[in-house]
Amino acid sequence: MTTITYKNLPGPVGECLKPSSLATTATVPVSPTTSLVFTTGHIGLDLKTGNLVNHSAEAEFEAVLDCLDAALKYAGVLNGLREAYKLVGYLTSAGDEASMMQVFKRKFPGHTPTWTNVVVKEIVVPNMRAELAAEGVIFHG
Repeated sequence: MTTITYKNLPGPVGECLKPSSLATTATVPVSPTTSLVFTTGHIGLDLKTGNLVNHSAEAEFEAVLDCLDAALKYAGVLNGLREAYKLVGYLTSAGDEASMMQVFKRKFPGHTPTWTNVVVKEIVVPNMRAELAAEGVIFHG
């Protein structure tokens, strides 16, 4: 019988989710050769310190993408966000979408996953501009 595997990213980012019993990723086997990996929503946290990164939109988006990339890699998606097929973003301002896309294209040139952005009133963590979630795939043997 196959089961869903939940993981928390090592370090401060994963530690901040543990008190609420949330995982950084869930890996769902869908066949003997394939598993889907779903991330929780990530905000801009520094991977080393766990501090919020929100002094600029570009820095925040860079930190969000770094967290997502690390979470996918830790779950077994070898190339992280380069192998993500879907992203969902929640932005507090539609005007930030262009900056987010520029940061993504710079970090992951040529990668074209599906992507949905939604404008929301606010993110649960105050003073953050965005929260993103990603989906990736692992092909076994």
